[in-house]
Amino acid sequence: MLRSIRAKLASTDTTSRPSPGEYQALAVSVGDEATSPEQEFALKERRNDWRVYLCFWALGAGVLMSWNALICTFPLLISFFPPESSARSSLASVLATSYCFGNLFFLGLAQRQVGQTPPSARLRWSLLLILITSLVLTFPLLPLIFPTLPPSILFPALIATTIILSLSTAYLQSSVFALSSLWGSNQVIAVMSGQGGIAVLVSGVQSFLAILSATSSSSPPRGGNEEEQVSKLAGVGLWALGSIGIVGCLFAHNYLVKHPEYEAVLNPAIASPQDEDLTLGVGAVVGKEESKTRKVFRKNALLETAVAWVFVVTLSVFPPVTTKILSTHHPVPRLLQPDVFIPLHFLIFNIGDYLGRTYLPSISFLLLTSHSHILLASFARTLFVPLLFACNVTPRSIDSVPVINSDLAYFGIILFFGITNGYIGSLCMIVASSPALNPKLEEDEKDVAGTLASFCLVAGLAGGSLSSFAVTWAVNNHL
Repeated sequence: MLRSIRAKLASTDTTSRPSPGEYQALAVSVGDEATSPEQEFALKERRNDWRVYLCFWALGAGVLMSWNALICTFPLLISFFPPESSARSSLASVLATSYCFGNLFFLGLAQRQVGQTPPSARLRWSLLLILITSLVLTFPLLPLIFPTLPPSILFPALIATTIILSLSTAYLQSSVFALSSLWGSNQVIAVMSGQGGIAVLVSGVQSFLAILSATSSSSPPRGGNEEEQVSKLAGVGLWALGSIGIVGCLFAHNYLVKHPEYEAVLNPAIASPQDEDLTLGVGAVVGKEESKTRKVFRKNALLETAVAWVFVVTLSVFPPVTTKILSTHHPVPRLLQPDVFIPLHFLIFNIGDYLGRTYLPSISFLLLTSHSHILLASFARTLFVPLLFACNVTPRSIDSVPVINSDLAYFGIILFFGITNGYIGSLCMIVASSPALNPKLEEDEKDVAGTLASFCLVAGLAGGSLSSFAVTWAVNNHL
């Protein structure tokens, strides 16, 4: 998997070392020195074995666990509001915007701690905060408390919960990318693959539970209460399994900390910034790092714009608009009713996203490295917006027939929407931080480049969630 990427990276895929402004790599411990090519190869193999890859895959999955679980439970959260509540039409956009802007804000704060505290400490407490929040959502919030709250209290409670999740995710994301980029390029790829994998797992579980609930009774739901119970079961099961996944992330992190090469990857004491402060002064060190950041930002401006626009387009319609697209069948079969149809579209999108980010870049002729070509591909995804509007977006007048009057065609559009999201987003992240694929980049600029690309990705999520308000308004007033 990803052979072509690794082949191109092989010439520069030596163990990644932190820049002076971040972490200082320790000398390999006594007895581990590579005194021959054979020993050097053995050390590299030990650092990049499949268990390490799997640990970073799990940590990458943990980064997006809360986001994927949250958007998959949007329909359930909306059902907690009475039919006449104005919050029902805008709740998905409000929560998505709160999460993305909170993530952007807290990610900026987290970046200030890079080089001052080891990533492992921040990684551990952020995982614990996500775990506690997930457990509380599993029980008692989703099954008992949220359904009984009046809208005036429920609305701010959901926003507060979303901000807590964005806080923990921002610090986790910063820590995981810092640790993986210091460990090596294969581990960065593992993190990105894990982010797509968790989306498939979460939406797959949700779809399975929805189908199981739908088929457990021979008759369709008799009313809103029964549909809500089906959705509630799927939501509670989703967060419960997410909690188990976070526990797995804690075990993965513990394995990395105990790995014999861990101390050779980074110095937990972070001695380098202190030494540099003594020789240059704090102000000179900060100025040097800010100058490097601006320099790298200019080098990768097209890629940073491309990765941001990918997620502006995606978040503007997914899920605020796509959750309003329902089956075109009349009457609607039981397995295509909203409580199954909506989770199914999440699963199809996420499968496409995983395929796009994990496998397509491994195909040689699809591994684009031209910044301008990647930017054009990103802009071309804008065409998906009118395509989705042409599907069966509801509410729709009785006499109105959608231009794309086919569930199969809609699912095909969603699949390719996900494939291009993962593929182009993955290209941006890989090329931006790899000197082997990005000749403009210096070896000591990799960490800064990866951090900036990650920040632009989150900025795109925030911009997309904000633009979803305008898109939602268009759906409610012009269809």
